[in-house]
Amino acid sequence: MQISQILRQLPADLEWMVLFDLAAVRQLASDEVVRAMYFLPEDLDLDPFSHVILSSEGRLLAPQAVGPLREAETGAPTSLSGIPLSLGEQFAERLAWVPVDEADCLGLGEQLPYAPVLLHLRLAQGVGQAQAIFDQAPSQEHYELLRAVGVEYLGGDPHPKGYVAHFRNRLPVHIHTGILSHFERTTHCNQFFLQHGQIDPILEAGLLEATTRRMGWGQRQGSQAVQALAVRVVQQPEVPLSMRCQPPLPDRPFDYGDLVPLGFLLRALKTTNPEFSGPLQAHLQERRKEDLWAFHSGRLITATDSALVMLGYSDRAGAEALERFADPDGGYVPQQWRSSREQDTLTQAAKQHQMLLEEDCRHWCQADFATTCLVRAWQRQWDLENTSLSYLQTHFGERSGLYFANPYLVDWALALALAEDPTPEAALLREQLQAELLASQQPDYSFGTFDPALSTALGILSLTALGVRDRRVRMAQLRLVDWMNPQGYWPVSAPFYSSLRLDPQESPPLPYRLLLNRIPAKGDSPALKLVRSVADEYHGISLYWDQHRMIGTALAVLALAQPTDGERMDPSTPADPHPRYRCADPTEYIARCALPPYVSSARLGLVASGAHLSRQRDGAL
Repeated sequence: MQISQILRQLPADLEWMVLFDLAAVRQLASDEVVRAMYFLPEDLDLDPFSHVILSSEGRLLAPQAVGPLREAETGAPTSLSGIPLSLGEQFAERLAWVPVDEADCLGLGEQLPYAPVLLHLRLAQGVGQAQAIFDQAPSQEHYELLRAVGVEYLGGDPHPKGYVAHFRNRLPVHIHTGILSHFERTTHCNQFFLQHGQIDPILEAGLLEATTRRMGWGQRQGSQAVQALAVRVVQQPEVPLSMRCQPPLPDRPFDYGDLVPLGFLLRALKTTNPEFSGPLQAHLQERRKEDLWAFHSGRLITATDSALVMLGYSDRAGAEALERFADPDGGYVPQQWRSSREQDTLTQAAKQHQMLLEEDCRHWCQADFATTCLVRAWQRQWDLENTSLSYLQTHFGERSGLYFANPYLVDWALALALAEDPTPEAALLREQLQAELLASQQPDYSFGTFDPALSTALGILSLTALGVRDRRVRMAQLRLVDWMNPQGYWPVSAPFYSSLRLDPQESPPLPYRLLLNRIPAKGDSPALKLVRSVADEYHGISLYWDQHRMIGTALAVLALAQPTDGERMDPSTPADPHPRYRCADPTEYIARCALPPYVSSARLGLVASGAHLSRQRDGAL
């Protein structure tokens, strides 16, 4: 039956009415869910009906063919044929403004002191494009919370009879939110439109509860994925879940990095499923050397990789062992190294703990900001002598890491280093970091222009470590759930990188490598420029992909587990985001922001001599 025919059977004295095209809705949800959504009898066969009608007087069903409407509960035909004035006639003027019979959802109603309102929605590929005719533009107060139910306000246009407000409704999210609340607040949708888009305290409370339920669901799904990954690591050690290194062409990708991701995984497991953390911790203990770890089993132990594993497996012995990487200027180097002339004077055991220093990796041999931050965090955790803040203060403006491919990963390391430090110097750095993080938040409350799920999880963790837990962070958590797949995993990302300076005289020739690395990569790898100009040098950049989604999923679960206060929205001063947050992809960030400070220091000869430090060629990554 057509909607215009349905409206002629509804009495004009209804306070409100909203109807749905069953064929459209049944494409998005099972019949069981559809019946639950509209509180229909559990055994009702939906096939004979075209529309379900919810109204202030009860629920009705429209038959496929023209005929009387039927009571939803009893199936009995209604006796509305003799009504003096129909709802269609009552709202004829407003209904003329929209293509009534093309609607997948149509709502009409009036609630004093508000004027009559009309809602018209068309559905395509799971997204509803809706327009509501209000008497004026809505205030948009609390509109960010509409994302909790999959709704987004798109703005509006003046109309001769009022204001046309446009909304986008992601119906799968909208329906799923209803499932999570057992469809207890379905009347809130009607109330929102009857109030011409104004969100009162009751609606605000309902939307806040919706954010809590959706985030809780996301955390539970992600926790199950984290547990599954941990079980797989422990039960199948002969098949390590390594990261995927993507070097510049013509070199081919290879699996490398089976230990560092486990630090992230163990931290998430201890937060959400602590009873399952023991076997994974034992797995890491078995692969530990001299209280520290390498990036990959059997390779060189480093400060950077150990500090990352200690995100999950932190103890006093490990924190103390990191001291061997201390730099005279107050920072910590990623690894120890040896020069070629020292090669013959060292024992074989000593060589195993040192990287051979060569010209293409000379920039690795200096204090690393991100590593220093993590070392300070673990020192403070175990009440060891704190690393001075002067190094962090000096390098705050150009902060980055020799191996961190995402600016928010550096920020999280810094936030951990500063958390709950009572000194005025630390408080000032926390304020500066907080301001830069909030300035980089996107209009949809996410963070980052590349690897947005990873960046958003890290942005949340950084802010909560700094003590920021208001609605801005709650909305970022809500946005993070959108990137979770049905199995509870978050997207593949590239948290780490390494780089080597290219010698223009070496083979293959630099022009060839530049041309080769303009060719888009195939498969799942993005088209990235893996050869970049950095401070007047050319560097080949290797990205390390989280191919098993271990790091991204662990960080997302950790971010969703952070308590936030959705009722509070602290004021903030608008500011332009720092350029580090505006880079289009990881290699642009590395070339523009991460590497230049280290390359410049290496060129000026500011790296340590290395006699008391160390690193094999594979380095921290």
